[in-house]
Amino acid sequence: MPAQTQLVHLRDYSLEELETFFIELGEKPFRARQVFQWMWDKKATEFSQMTNISKTLSARLEEIATLNRTRIVYTSRSSATETRKLLVQMMDGKTVETVLIPEESRVTVCLSSQVGCALDCDFCATGKMGLLRNLTAGEIADQLRHAMAISPRPITNIVFMGMGEPFHNYREVLKAAHIINGELGFGIGARKITISTSGLVPQIKRFADENQRFKLAVSLNATLDQQRDMLMPINRKWNIRELVDACRYYVEKTTNMMTFEYVLLNGINDTPADARRLLRIAQQVLCKVNVIPYNDIKGRYQRPPDQTIEAFLKELSTGKFPVTVRWSRGDDIDAACGQLATTTDELDLTLYTPNLTKHE
Repeated sequence: MPAQTQLVHLRDYSLEELETFFIELGEKPFRARQVFQWMWDKKATEFSQMTNISKTLSARLEEIATLNRTRIVYTSRSSATETRKLLVQMMDGKTVETVLIPEESRVTVCLSSQVGCALDCDFCATGKMGLLRNLTAGEIADQLRHAMAISPRPITNIVFMGMGEPFHNYREVLKAAHIINGELGFGIGARKITISTSGLVPQIKRFADENQRFKLAVSLNATLDQQRDMLMPINRKWNIRELVDACRYYVEKTTNMMTFEYVLLNGINDTPADARRLLRIAQQVLCKVNVIPYNDIKGRYQRPPDQTIEAFLKELSTGKFPVTVRWSRGDDIDAACGQLATTTDELDLTLYTPNLTKHE
């Protein structure tokens, strides 16, 4: 018997790639805009739902392509904050976690970009998994489609801060961001989409050179190379000076403000002297600083006492840049910053049914 032709995953295509696909089928390029809008803006799951394409084309697409990319196999909801964590399964059985975070003035979705992560940051649960594979653009954007389906309010903000290092999967992450931003996609403004990196210097400069309008956040987490070498092995490749130089290049090239993220770890990087060094670093760049009191992953680190956090923030308050504090939301369901991880190989996913909700 002849080998079965592998179906084309249309959700992985940018609008331009979809136009090429339809031209090669002998169709007019405008078909790409129709199908793209149905996939994302109208959230179609079957070609038969696309009422402005012919039945003949719909049948042909059924034979050669698919809209199936991911499914929700489990959701958890925080009783304290209404944060929800989605376990999203790919077609190959791999899973990632996506977090829906309702707040008073906004609703944020935290997207994953890889199954696991190669960077092995010492305080992050995802890094303990290692890197299993990159996600495709469709697998990334599909997480938002699922989050929209269960969100009680419209989504306002997107952060690429879930599982994985987004700039290790640069092409697919940027393609997904443009799907999310596009008028035929989800139509979320570029300045409401933030891409975070642990400090991949060449990609930061590429992001600047391409004049990407999405916001940039950089996980700094230390003010001395000795500290950062221990916490974030990527620092041994590009140290703090090189990272800050790249950030300065970014803001000068784009005129955009960036964000430094700083996870506070008890007895590691939380002293007034650390705060003063962070202040000096931040004053070199057009930025704001987002301080994140550590969220426990049952490792060797702890969150600093409240008085230590307050003293750290007091030192930072003398700077001429905005300072925010990201208090944990969803840590009771391991959905807070640094806590995302999956153990697909240990899960019997037949025990779960789509959209089953576990209330913790």
